[in-house]
Amino acid sequence: MMMTSTDTRAALGGFLLLFVASRLLYLVLIDPNYLLIHLGEELYRGAIAQELVTGLKMPFTEYRADNYLGGSLVIGAMAAGFFLLFGPTLFALKLAPLLVFTLALVFWYWTIQQYAGERVARYFALLFCFSPPLLTAFSVTTMGFHSESIFFSALTLFLLFRMLSDERGTLGYPVLLGLTAGFGLWFTYIYGLTLLTLLGFWLWHDKGRFWRPRVLWFALGFVVGFSPWLVINMQTHFAGFVIHGTNVWAHFGPAYLWEGLAHPRQLALYEFFADIASNDPRALPRRAVNLLYSLLYLGPILTGGVLRLKAVRSDPAGGNMTRLTLVGFAIWYLILFAVAVQFSDFRATRYHLPAYPFLFFLVAHSLARCHGAFPNVQKKIQIMFLASVVVLSLGTHAPLLSLDRPGYALSAKGYAYAWMPWTYLDTHAPAGSAGGDREVLLEVVQRPFLSSILPKLSSDDQRELSRGLALLLAGAAPFNAQAEDFARIQRLVPPGFDRYFYYWLGMRAMDRHPNELPKAVAAVAFLRHRSAAAHHLALVGLYRSWPWVAALDSSPESLANSPAPVTPELQPHYWLV
Repeated sequence: MMMTSTDTRAALGGFLLLFVASRLLYLVLIDPNYLLIHLGEELYRGAIAQELVTGLKMPFTEYRADNYLGGSLVIGAMAAGFFLLFGPTLFALKLAPLLVFTLALVFWYWTIQQYAGERVARYFALLFCFSPPLLTAFSVTTMGFHSESIFFSALTLFLLFRMLSDERGTLGYPVLLGLTAGFGLWFTYIYGLTLLTLLGFWLWHDKGRFWRPRVLWFALGFVVGFSPWLVINMQTHFAGFVIHGTNVWAHFGPAYLWEGLAHPRQLALYEFFADIASNDPRALPRRAVNLLYSLLYLGPILTGGVLRLKAVRSDPAGGNMTRLTLVGFAIWYLILFAVAVQFSDFRATRYHLPAYPFLFFLVAHSLARCHGAFPNVQKKIQIMFLASVVVLSLGTHAPLLSLDRPGYALSAKGYAYAWMPWTYLDTHAPAGSAGGDREVLLEVVQRPFLSSILPKLSSDDQRELSRGLALLLAGAAPFNAQAEDFARIQRLVPPGFDRYFYYWLGMRAMDRHPNELPKAVAAVAFLRHRSAAAHHLALVGLYRSWPWVAALDSSPESLANSPAPVTPELQPHYWLV
């Protein structure tokens, strides 16, 4: 049945309305405990947005959350627009990734509809709207990383197939494709999998005539799109090659493959489907839910694969090559994805997210093939799959919702300055120091925080940032050092926040001497000569952290008893958090 352009636009509009409405309802009704997957990191992105709204006190690139991803700056800038429209709430913060996912759905739908058919596009949109809980949660997670990279993959596919099917040789498509590829790689490195698939697919498609002018225009666009990474990393001595304190190439190696072969449950494909819907250990039926989703997706793919093999055997020259190219791109991407994950230590579920749209497309394409192979039961297949997707999605999302505190995101603050000092120090510390250079820390605390950022904040935000600075300074304070060294750090603690500083100092002492209480107590003994209150607060922090590092044979009484007599004026701080 032929579909008119009006019908196509109406169908896409309906799916977009369904997707946005379902995510907004999810945000309003979700249990607040599930609202922030990465609490500190998301609220820091909100702080970037709030800084843009209230006025920057340092160059915008200085607010980056890390040196190897630019997505935090991009998503923060997007969130700033929603802060202006709806205020600096958690709800407004979550609208930024929602917009990214919505645009991804648009480009995926357009590409699939044109190069694989309307039916496949509708099945894809259905799977995208009724996604597993894990993907739903990340569709409103404001991070600017792996999950949001699906937009760049969608736009890449759209531009690539437009370019390859353009008989006029328009140069705008390769330039835009290069800009997308370069910017996407700066946004997050995991987009590199899409880029490698793109280059391999393009080379295969244009074999014998790859080196044409549009390749040069693509390269030019890529350099321009990737230029923010180049500019930032030339200033940071190419710190972007370091991920989690290790060179990026050190995260890859054959040892991870041998480990997976020795323990099959650690193979990348098994881990992907074992956590495809949920990786929350609090969800008791997690294994059953993941199994049902795996069957829902793998069933049509395996059936479609068998039908394809039969069709090739009966008619080797048959098949629609236009559709096969898009299917081929998806298959090659998933193969490359599985290999990359298997040979690396990037095994967290957040690294799986970019593969979901490609999986959805293969499922949708396989269902469309089943329709053609079994025309007599076409309606039954459609109804059964539709019911399975909707019921499974609603059933797995229901436990995450709560009517006790509806609309929490509408009023909760969508940013926090408490994490800003730690993040700034981490991205500006010299290579190899891991943020431990005391001189750098003292300079960072004075400028930009005490001199520029702190004075402009509201009273609530000032308390938040001051508390973060006090804890950061306590983490760098020396034990039993020269009085002058300690005084240099103590003088920078914002007024009124000494109690946090000394409390955290006591916790550090216990952490340095786990299960050696006398040594921990001795480490903070020098504070007795500075003030009795400082010494007592350090002991409070020390003894409160003791249960976390105490030996297993410590008696409950020894942990519960008061560690030292507390004067009345210090009693309010004793159970300080």
